[in-house]
Amino acid sequence: MITWDDALVAELAARRCLVFFGSGASAGCVAANGHNPPNWENLLRDLQNRIQTGHTNFEIIDNLISEKRFLDAAEVIVSSMTHATYAAAMRQIFELPRFEPSEVHKAILAIDPKVVVTTNFDTIYDRYSQQGRAANGYNVIKYHDSHLLTELRSPIRCVVKAHGCITNPDRMVLTKAQFFEARQKEPQFYKVLDALFLTHTILFVGYSLADPDIQLTLENANIAASSSRKHYFVTESGLNSALRLAAEKAYNISFVE
Repeated sequence: MITWDDALVAELAARRCLVFFGSGASAGCVAANGHNPPNWENLLRDLQNRIQTGHTNFEIIDNLISEKRFLDAAEVIVSSMTHATYAAAMRQIFELPRFEPSEVHKAILAIDPKVVVTTNFDTIYDRYSQQGRAANGYNVIKYHDSHLLTELRSPIRCVVKAHGCITNPDRMVLTKAQFFEARQKEPQFYKVLDALFLTHTILFVGYSLADPDIQLTLENANIAASSSRKHYFVTESGLNSALRLAAEKAYNISFVE
């Protein structure tokens, strides 16, 4: 059972809280073929299996994944595939199955935040948020779009794709090199995103501290600025106390177990 902090509940009720969700939010999604969206390790294994076993980098990739060095493994995988093969593989993994929304997606939409940010490539929440009465109330914005600031100042709710989307595989951010390239080419977007971290309470859902997406986000977003108000990070119970304390101090977050 989760105990929700009163301050967080108040922030959600006032719509001052930004929900930031990762691959764990899609873990409960199911496609017609019974498959679930992959987590980081399963995604990398799937991509690795599309590289010939005799490829010079196959064993290196295998070792990196086994050692949980997912960002390094992603770098080697992307460099070992042609762009066309990589793009086709990602579409087959994230787009073709047509996953149904998870209970987490439904809960996020029910909270009705003004801004939702995700590092996920899939379009599950995007499609779900634009159904029924909400059809005209949401605008999906990728990091390479130029109108985030305009939409934030409008009544329209925003689904912000911080690492791109499967609808444009050329602009997806999977590796650390791609992440820093995106920040160099789209500095305005990341300035706005950093500002959101400084001016809003953030509720992280569907991440673990070992998740490369959240590592990149926490390392590069200035959310450790001096403030008495913390951000919130939903995690499974039993988190190591030393890791918990270190993350709380470094990132100004409070864990919701």
